[in-house]
Amino acid sequence: MLIRSLALTDFRCHAGLRLSFSSAAGGGAAIVGDNATGKTSILEAIYLLSRGLSFRGSSPTDVIRHGCDHALVVGELELPDGPTRVAVQRERTQIQTRLGRTKEIPIVELARALPIQVMDPRAHRLIDEGPVHRRRLLDWGVFHVEHSFIQDWRQFQRLLRQRNAACRQRDRQQLRAWNPSYIELSRRIDDARRRHLDEVAGGWSRHVEALLGSDHAPRIGYRSGWPSGVDFAEVLDSVEARELDAGHSVVGPHRADLRLQLDGRQVRHQASRGQQKALVLALLLAQVEVVSQRLGQAPVLLIDDFGAEWGEGMRRRAVAQLNASPVQWISTWLDAPDAGLDIRDMFHVEHLADTTP
Repeated sequence: MLIRSLALTDFRCHAGLRLSFSSAAGGGAAIVGDNATGKTSILEAIYLLSRGLSFRGSSPTDVIRHGCDHALVVGELELPDGPTRVAVQRERTQIQTRLGRTKEIPIVELARALPIQVMDPRAHRLIDEGPVHRRRLLDWGVFHVEHSFIQDWRQFQRLLRQRNAACRQRDRQQLRAWNPSYIELSRRIDDARRRHLDEVAGGWSRHVEALLGSDHAPRIGYRSGWPSGVDFAEVLDSVEARELDAGHSVVGPHRADLRLQLDGRQVRHQASRGQQKALVLALLLAQVEVVSQRLGQAPVLLIDDFGAEWGEGMRRRAVAQLNASPVQWISTWLDAPDAGLDIRDMFHVEHLADTTP
């Protein structure tokens, strides 16, 4: 997938803005500007085309420019089937979507058609905070390469709520009645995640070595959310009393985690913020390569505040790895990138009204 152009209307601080990108992957794009000039909002608008929401975690209506009724984002894309237009209009009480000639596309179908991933300045959370961030990243890739995953995950979420209700009510009979379906869905989700991680692991190690050097012995592992080597049905039997006391399910794929190691140690115990950011980029690159190969189209990778936490050498290595990947990558920068970096499109956010590179 390639984004050929992007148009924003009443989005955040932008009353009207248009960008056109180069027509081939590789080389990337840099959006340069001072703080509070709206450069991150451009990445946010691209993300909205795929997810229908912001990666900032704010209220959905925050993207609407002050005093306006709605925000509109329109993208001209190159998809495997040919050129396509996608539009998302965020209103106060609803969202309207369009892909090609089809209106009211469900967000999940937009996400499937437009694989877009983001790395923002909070990327270190994937390393040094709870497992929810790592599961979310892993599941993005699984969603794109395992088409039954989203259905399994939704069914599991419904079942988890029902099972938790039984735990809160201390209804042992109902809890046991849910267990067979809970076991089946948990195993399917776990198998899908493991298959994807097996495909990703080698690429992650390769990118880590390219970014950080070959003397760190990178290793990535996965924990299912229940003890390994034990039948899951036996695990549920053994934790039943604990779950009834806790009022919720204490084992299952909702408790899964990734473990990232360098030199045999957990990276959160030894990696600097700059190294953590490089490890996350390596994982994103490995994922998008797998997704690209499986889908026959490359995702778009958004990188907010590219240079933060990185010196000149790391920036150079990161750009080289991105340019060698199949993705179109679009980034924001506080200061203009060094002239020696191979970045194809350069925009200065202060001059972006109806701008082309």
